[in-house]
Amino acid sequence: MNKIDVMSQIEEELTWRIDEFYFFKNQLSKIEKESDRDRYRKSLVVMLYSYYEGFCKSGFKVYVNAINSEKLPRSEVNIFIRTVSLNDIFLEYGNESQKDIRFKKQLLEDKKLHKYSRQITFLEQFSIFLNEIVNIPDEVVDTESNLNPVVLKKILYRLGFPFENIELLENTINKLLNYRNGIAHGSHKIGINEQAYKELEEDVINLMQSVRKIIIDAIQYDLFLKEKE
Repeated sequence: MNKIDVMSQIEEELTWRIDEFYFFKNQLSKIEKESDRDRYRKSLVVMLYSYYEGFCKSGFKVYVNAINSEKLPRSEVNIFIRTVSLNDIFLEYGNESQKDIRFKKQLLEDKKLHKYSRQITFLEQFSIFLNEIVNIPDEVVDTESNLNPVVLKKILYRLGFPFENIELLENTINKLLNYRNGIAHGSHKIGINEQAYKELEEDVINLMQSVRKIIIDAIQYDLFLKEKE
């Protein structure tokens, strides 16, 4: 893996969004009436959420694609990456419609027996699965159209990131979502005052920087790999 190239991609995903955001924010200086500036800040809040969700999704995808491109066997990656790359196999072996042909005549509806049979087959094939190449599916970074703290934690957990640390960022995410939803539902008709907006913007930019650091650290220190014994 060309770490510098991958980390640069992540930096770029954040940089262009922040630069573009500040371009729109700078238009505030051209608005004379404070009441109009309050109304304009509503659009900035909506953009803040869009850039936050967009960066997280893009940053995680860069990380996933970088791991996939390494063509690593599952035996060499950490337990989280290994597990998420086995998702399709878990679904296959958890499929109750799959029956052991040896018991189809007399014990066709014995769910426990057929489940046990699938588990046996899974363990028999496990060494093969471990040597197969890691391919993390795109669904792992699904932001579910609402990147709230729970959804972000799920993504972080699946990819083996320290999701416990996100507790410190929950207030920021919830505040951003509350503002965005309030704007959509009409509860901020008169707009958002300068101080409230300033605090929100600072917190959201810091939030994105925190996510950036989590991903960058994982690449820089090979945290996706299995720890050496």
